[in-house]
Amino acid sequence: MKLLLLRDKKPGHFRQVEGLALVIARLTSVEVARLEVRPRVLAQGELRKHFSSFFAGNPERWLRLLYRIDPSGLDRPDAIIGSGRPTISAGIMLSRLFGAPFIYSGRIEGYDTTDVALQLVNTPRFAHEPRSAFTPIPGMIDPDQLPPRRMLNSAGDLAGARASLLIGGNAMTHRYAATDWTGLVDFVRQSAEALGLRWQVSTSRRSPQSLGPAFEHLQRTGTIDAFIDYRAAGAGSADALYGADVVVVTEDSASMVSEAIAAQRPVIVLRPARADKSEVITAFAARGELAVLPIASVGAALFSSALLNVRVCADDPRDTLGRAVAPVLGLTSDSN
Repeated sequence: MKLLLLRDKKPGHFRQVEGLALVIARLTSVEVARLEVRPRVLAQGELRKHFSSFFAGNPERWLRLLYRIDPSGLDRPDAIIGSGRPTISAGIMLSRLFGAPFIYSGRIEGYDTTDVALQLVNTPRFAHEPRSAFTPIPGMIDPDQLPPRRMLNSAGDLAGARASLLIGGNAMTHRYAATDWTGLVDFVRQSAEALGLRWQVSTSRRSPQSLGPAFEHLQRTGTIDAFIDYRAAGAGSADALYGADVVVVTEDSASMVSEAIAAQRPVIVLRPARADKSEVITAFAARGELAVLPIASVGAALFSSALLNVRVCADDPRDTLGRAVAPVLGLTSDSN
């Protein structure tokens, strides 16, 4: 099966696209082509919505006009996969051109979605929309490839346990204050000393540059085992951190939280004071699969107590995703 993956510039989006390709590869053999999708400067969201909704004819022209994409250089795919708003119009137009189903990870708003074969929504609120399925957020973490984790049944088990911290940053739904970042650094230092946790820390694309020196200092002094600066290491550099005994993630990145859950580790989410409610995080917390703690004031005692009550998710999200996409692709979820 030939897959065309539409990748925008955000790692959280293109990791979902790549993750869906891995899901499909569990069902059948695949041949993957990738297309970097970058709209022209003037082709912003409302203009793309207008053209994809009201100018259905001649998709080759609009692909060139809006994206500088020359479809003549593309082989006909059997399926097109996208995530992130820049990929929506491109996916719809390519679907019209090639007659291949367009599968989108996320929920599309404001577009005519007649030519979208499937939307994978991450909240049950939209599960019954046309051509939609409620699924976990896809990702690239394979729990079968991670090392065994230590069982954490009591506070004493935390001494020497490997803990990973994945740091995001400001987003439309989350705004971090200086006190949030100061509290985070203090928490890592305090919990390493009080609980004996062996920390490995990674920043991401949105993380403030000021965090680098603070965590580099903690690494030099031996307080943490490792620090990965995203600006130097790039996307995917923190994948090994999901194999720790516990994974801690800032709440702004639902993608990173979902990958931590998929890793089948206990997960703690750190929330800034200024944050919109996240239906995805709320659903995980309601099932006991993570705990949400305030980033500015979390301490070792609260962290330890919350962590020992988290239930590790035993379900593999790839199975649920496979059941959702298989009918659209003419497959069965046990095709492999």
